[in-house]
Amino acid sequence: MNTFKAHLDSADIEDMLEFVLGYSMGQKTAARASALSRTATAIDGTGATRRIEDLDERIDKLAMIVRAMWALLEGQGLTPDQLIAKLEEIDLLDGTVDDQVRPGVVDCPSCHSKVAIGLKACQFCGTEVRTETGHPLSQI
Repeated sequence: MNTFKAHLDSADIEDMLEFVLGYSMGQKTAARASALSRTATAIDGTGATRRIEDLDERIDKLAMIVRAMWALLEGQGLTPDQLIAKLEEIDLLDGTVDDQVRPGVVDCPSCHSKVAIGLKACQFCGTEVRTETGHPLSQI
């Protein structure tokens, strides 16, 4: 190490330090620029924005359907207490009281195995499965 130092003067050392520091700062600046670019893309998020708009449309449609259904039911003499009792009954259909009804397991029409929730095809034989029940609200 002493031999190496003997061949370098203070100007050489300063130049090397300046180079190393400049390189280091350049790397940090590049990393920051990349992070900012990713953030800008995420903020722009046209895909996410469209998904939110789609969800808003579905919620608006669902709210309209619920209001129409309640108007029909009320017109036939049903009470809010009866509605609440039915909501509690439906909430229990999936076995959990959580204000949600989760889809159940579907049987594969081909191999009759149970198809995991969320899959569109049997995980064993690949046969496409229908998750729609034919109920008018199944698409919501």
